[in-house]
Amino acid sequence: MSTESKKPRLIFLDNIKILFTILVIFTHVRVTYGGEGSWYYIATLNESNPADIISITILYMIAGIGGLFLAATMGLFFLMSAYFTPKSYDRKGACSFWKERLLRLGIPILLYVLIFNPIINYLLATGGILPMSSDPRTQGSFIEYYLSFFQSPENFVGFITSFSITWFLVVLLIFSAVYTIWRQITKINSIQGRIPKELRIPKYIYLLLLAIGLGFLTFLLRIAVPVEQFPFGLPLAYMIQYFMMFSVGIIAYRYGWFDQMTRRQVKIWVITIFAAVMFFFTYFFVFVGVDADYSLFFGGLYLQALIFALVEGIACMGMIFVLIKIFYAKFNKQGKFLKNFADSSYYIYLIHPFVVIPVSLGIASIALSPLIKIIIVLTVSVILCYLISHFILQKIHLKKRTRVTQNEEPYL
Repeated sequence: MSTESKKPRLIFLDNIKILFTILVIFTHVRVTYGGEGSWYYIATLNESNPADIISITILYMIAGIGGLFLAATMGLFFLMSAYFTPKSYDRKGACSFWKERLLRLGIPILLYVLIFNPIINYLLATGGILPMSSDPRTQGSFIEYYLSFFQSPENFVGFITSFSITWFLVVLLIFSAVYTIWRQITKINSIQGRIPKELRIPKYIYLLLLAIGLGFLTFLLRIAVPVEQFPFGLPLAYMIQYFMMFSVGIIAYRYGWFDQMTRRQVKIWVITIFAAVMFFFTYFFVFVGVDADYSLFFGGLYLQALIFALVEGIACMGMIFVLIKIFYAKFNKQGKFLKNFADSSYYIYLIHPFVVIPVSLGIASIALSPLIKIIIVLTVSVILCYLISHFILQKIHLKKRTRVTQNEEPYL
């Protein structure tokens, strides 16, 4: 056995993957009952649940904190995926690398675009669920509904770009293509000679300035493309953040940045993120108010949009140090359950709409506070997704079992 194969597993990355998977489910459950975001089933359009001003305020706080944290964690997940990309590319070569990527990422994308999305939308529409039932094309048979996507260029483009939850996989393929092009460029001797052999983590002040610059560029982008818009089915409003994090993941692998991170860096970034978030909510409650137009935070030439983008950029940068170092130091071990959960996480991510939607509909007629419903649906959905993925999908060998190691790339 080679020395390289004896390197310890990066268990803490598995545990971050578990956190990410649960956070994605939480976000879609929160959108179901909070109404801020895009999802198949929005309870606020179909249910009359009792909600007082305190519950509504908490929901908006959850939306704000959850939005910031999800943006940062999604960026971190692109970083994690990128971290394993160079090793995979080096070991497999360009052809095998892309064959594996297209099979593992491309097939779920095609299934959602061509089959799952039309079926889910049509079933919700025929069940009288808004906003799906407001589409006049759903009044006929499923075949008529499906064929309607091919009757005009606009319908067809909307159809083939309805990526739903697989937008992450689409963006990952795009970034992988950029990385492949970069690898070809670096074969040029003049370019190769300019790449430094060693590179330490930049100082805090430089990273903070980079985060602020990232936030400002994001603000400028969102003047044209607000957060709630998904041109071609992709979150273009976040694309600068995600590409930066993907690039950092490549650099972190090449120069061993994970090993260079210190406790001092963690403390500084914890304080920085806390200060930025407190500033955001102070501004929100003191100067904006809970009755304000929240869409102003999502894009446009507004102070609210600038502040939100800047805080997002700082949180995104800080999470590199906070989550990675904390998980590396405190959560770099697993019991049997966490190992099973990590092995099943990709399936959990792919099937969770088929669980969250029925569970949400199952308690639709029960008059409960939206906060209580979030807790119920989240808990039940996570448990059911895990049971289905581990005890059914894993057992019929639809997924090759892999563990994340320093020598393995599949973070998805």
